[in-house]
Amino acid sequence: MPKCWPAGWPRLEQGTVVVAGNGLTGVESAAEIAEQHPRLRGVLLGRGEPGAAMNRKARAHLQAALERLGVEVRAGAEVTKVLPDAVELAGGETIPADVVLWTSGTRAAPLAAAAGLAVDDRGRVIADATLRSVSHPNVHAVGDAAAISQGYGVLHGTCQSGMPTGVHAAVSIVRALAGKEPKLFRFGYYHTPVSLGRHDAVVQFTHPDDSPRRICLTGRLAARYKEAVTASPWPTYLRMKKMPASGAFWPRGGRFTRVRR
Repeated sequence: MPKCWPAGWPRLEQGTVVVAGNGLTGVESAAEIAEQHPRLRGVLLGRGEPGAAMNRKARAHLQAALERLGVEVRAGAEVTKVLPDAVELAGGETIPADVVLWTSGTRAAPLAAAAGLAVDDRGRVIADATLRSVSHPNVHAVGDAAAISQGYGVLHGTCQSGMPTGVHAAVSIVRALAGKEPKLFRFGYYHTPVSLGRHDAVVQFTHPDDSPRRICLTGRLAARYKEAVTASPWPTYLRMKKMPASGAFWPRGGRFTRVRR
């Protein structure tokens, strides 16, 4: 098991922190640790290049920020074992580690599988086009707990899609209670904001299928954008409480979200 961060971690001024997994969670974590604790050695490990799904400008800014912060990036690295004082890579190489932060993937809570619902290889409830469980139609699944297919593939965990799935499921239940058929759920992505410490960030605007557009934000403007996004759920909830119908508006994704038969 990866070691937990020591109880006195704010006072840790020496040693090596290995962040295993260089997806966006790993990038944000490595950048934050490096900025707050510049005397630590930070190593970011992963199979691919950090920011690989972004356009060239956004990816270059992300990688330059990690270099500025002193984060050692090791792409093409696969962690096979976490040892008491190191991580072992495929091929046998070991990297000393005082702390290991694991950010290489997620799994849903085992409750759904234990309850007998059909789940995918990550333990997510397999949902139909209306967000109902394919094995138990009276159960709706939303957010990270659901495997929801769109025309471009299965949704990945993000608040962008998580909040709309919750609203859609609630509306579907109301429709069912009224004797109406639920509508199909459709969603398209629109951005990928990534913090790079407290005062830097990159925001990659995307097509509905999550592929990168040419437009991106970088630097302090991107950091302010990311902060606004992070702070948005509570104002959104308050608005929906006053005007429930406002929660039913989100990008449907057009042709990108049509399930091809």
